[in-house]
Amino acid sequence: MWKLDFYVLPSNSYQDISENDVYEFGERAVFLNKTEKLYIPNEFYDMLDKNNISVVNFLYDNEQNDLLDYFLEIISKQKICQDTYVDIERKKEYGFLPISESDVTEKNAQICVKNIKDAEEEKCLRVNDIVQIKRFYLKNVDDYKVFEDRVRDCFPNVVFHNDAFKNIEKLGKCSEVMKELIKHLTVLNDVGKKLFAYHNKNEKNTLEELKSGYGIECSGKGSNEEESYNKIIIYDGRQFQLTCNPHTKLYQKRTDRRIYFCWGRDEIESHSIIIVRIGDHWKE
Repeated sequence: MWKLDFYVLPSNSYQDISENDVYEFGERAVFLNKTEKLYIPNEFYDMLDKNNISVVNFLYDNEQNDLLDYFLEIISKQKICQDTYVDIERKKEYGFLPISESDVTEKNAQICVKNIKDAEEEKCLRVNDIVQIKRFYLKNVDDYKVFEDRVRDCFPNVVFHNDAFKNIEKLGKCSEVMKELIKHLTVLNDVGKKLFAYHNKNEKNTLEELKSGYGIECSGKGSNEEESYNKIIIYDGRQFQLTCNPHTKLYQKRTDRRIYFCWGRDEIESHSIIIVRIGDHWKE
């Protein structure tokens, strides 16, 4: 599992922190400690907000109440690190945990955790901020092995077959296709399953909406293809044969760079889409 280091951000205005801010901050801190790594830099305690108030002033110069007690409890439980915020910003990969929404700036918005829960809409799934941050860094990967090691953390709502990456180098230079590859996997992960259900498992209609609504070139069984592409998958001790004709096409309609997938089975992670081959045209 790919774990990122996250750091608590000092508040821009401690006196404006609400009770709801503190409780949501606590929930996010607990979640990050379970799934990633969370630290508070020593410098955090000395930094002043726009009113020249530090977190120490906020905690100890006011009359104690339940809000301050809970906030102190959260802060005191976190691991301390010696890195300054300047040191942190020099790191290649990291994230921030803001205390309140107002602490998020245009500069750090893409790497701040504000939401830890996936949200479902009619035809799509909005994944949590941790997944979004990992996708943000995945775009910079220039090695397919690193991509394979990290991809499941970025697209947790699809299943990757053990053979999915055998032909991935046929896509070309990793750094040159990464953004397009992530675009396709994002659509399959966030939209594919719900669209297939929305269209009552009608493959043709689903593929048409993937093209018209999400800008993903794709098709099912080609007009010149007589045979179906099949894969065996072992899941939970059982063997399933998958028909895997649907595929997306990177960049353009007539391309040899493709992602083959199966719409899934009820028995395999509640009918999640299964990615079976990333690479060139399936000729096997």
